[in-house]
Amino acid sequence: MVRVVGDAVTFFVSWLLFFVMMAPFVLDMLLVVNRDMRFSFDLLATLIREREYLNAAPISGEEIYRGYQFAAVLVMMTTLFASVRLWASWADLAQWNPTHLVLSAEAKYAKTIRGAKYVGVSLEEGIDNAGVQSATENQTMNQYSVVTEILFDQNRILAVAIVFAKIIIIPVGVVKFTSMCSPLVVYCGLNATLNELFTHSLQPRAVDTTFPNEYGGEPWVEMYIHRSERHRLFGADSLYRRTTGFRGELAFDVDVAKENPPNVLVIGVESFRFQDSRYLVGADDLSNHFKGTNMTITPNFDRWAKRGVALRNIWSSTPTSRSLESLIFAQVPYDSAVDTGITGGRNGTKLAGLPQLLSAKGYETFFTTGSSIKLDNWDIFLPTHGFETVWDNHKIVKYVEARYNISHDEWYGAQHRGFGWGVHDDLSFQILGDLLMNKTNEQSERVANGEPKKPLFITHYTISSHEPYKGRPTWYANASKPDFSAFYEGEKHAKKIKNYLEMRHFTDMELGKIMDRMEKEGVLNDTIVVIMGDHGQAPEADMKNTHEESVTRVAAAIIAEGDWVTL
Repeated sequence: MVRVVGDAVTFFVSWLLFFVMMAPFVLDMLLVVNRDMRFSFDLLATLIREREYLNAAPISGEEIYRGYQFAAVLVMMTTLFASVRLWASWADLAQWNPTHLVLSAEAKYAKTIRGAKYVGVSLEEGIDNAGVQSATENQTMNQYSVVTEILFDQNRILAVAIVFAKIIIIPVGVVKFTSMCSPLVVYCGLNATLNELFTHSLQPRAVDTTFPNEYGGEPWVEMYIHRSERHRLFGADSLYRRTTGFRGELAFDVDVAKENPPNVLVIGVESFRFQDSRYLVGADDLSNHFKGTNMTITPNFDRWAKRGVALRNIWSSTPTSRSLESLIFAQVPYDSAVDTGITGGRNGTKLAGLPQLLSAKGYETFFTTGSSIKLDNWDIFLPTHGFETVWDNHKIVKYVEARYNISHDEWYGAQHRGFGWGVHDDLSFQILGDLLMNKTNEQSERVANGEPKKPLFITHYTISSHEPYKGRPTWYANASKPDFSAFYEGEKHAKKIKNYLEMRHFTDMELGKIMDRMEKEGVLNDTIVVIMGDHGQAPEADMKNTHEESVTRVAAAIIAEGDWVTL
């Protein structure tokens, strides 16, 4: 009975230890296959920290199936090892001492088999104990044994130090060095003074064979710089330059009076990529994004982009936290697979971006969204980095229930007014419109009373078109929609593409409603509107977040139609 219990304990402990040891490696392989990512304990900590959002995470059925496969393989491998460990003594990992190669051959060694401990000794030690040597020889051997023990202890210490250095010190040093180098490279790249110094000092010397000069007597690099840009090159064979201005006809000009500054509204549209807008892509559609049709997925954005300034060369980063860094604070996104420049709130980090700039100009700053802002600690970051008022999904819910008589049950009941990521765009845009109307009325009253206008700066982020594109209000699910079948029929991920297109169209429809409302109420004549995708997506790809152009090239437009704008 005792032996059975001992075997069971050995099997269980061996199984558990092997599982704990191998699980990170198996997870690493799974992440590489599914997401082209590597496992780290920082990633595990992130998953634990953001666990409340895992139920809304965009995980495909194929990825779940692969996860079951990898888990089954891990369990089988672990069970096999535990079985071998139970029946084969050589599988006792306690005997696998990596320092034995540097230890003295005279050293004693211990071995445990089936619970019994055996101590091995050399033949010389056994003969010595038998008393064969003479007294002089015994004394000499005793002295030799003392010296051997000292050398053995020194070798043991040396072996432990070598192993510690190889396993701990050197890897930690390498990781620390590489971690230091990346920020240094970025710092040098963004520091204009250092850049100028390095450009001049490291500029390649002229060689006998140079690029042919075929650009009207100008350096060859001018072929790759738009003619409208005024600039000064830092070298004849370098694209590095200082832009000093632009030439040619202006698309528009802004002449703002200090006493009547315009309101500014920035709308970050979830997963809005460049190729979704037919107007941005162009009628020729050289990349065949629209499959030979004359359709557009975003008719309302296209309509307003035509009235404003359409931006065709705008690039962003994923996830949304990184786009916020770039769009609002002009930061190079934080280079990490698990953290962003916003993670943790960064309330001790000083940043100067649009909210600080406009606040210094007397603007009242708002951040509104139908999404939860707990992820990446936006709820800490936003109020401590320039936004005086922050409205998240909870604030939107309270406002909607009080103003529009929507019951609490409608959010996650049959009406599906909300979903895993927050409140849908139809309601969040409605509340944004109410805020604009109320604030502009207050501005008019102030001006009429001879008080300063107190202009608005509002940043609004949408959420309905977030992966996995399944959540939608019931009224929209039952509504008629354009036939997007030409875009997804015959595609590997047809269902996902269809869902994406329908939710992209939904957000575009609600975007059109608020723009029309602003125009009708006269708010648009006093507001600069910037519309921009926070990042893109690639529902057509197996690894949707790694399809570079779809994920990083986004749609954007500026709409400014006030009296202070000259077209």
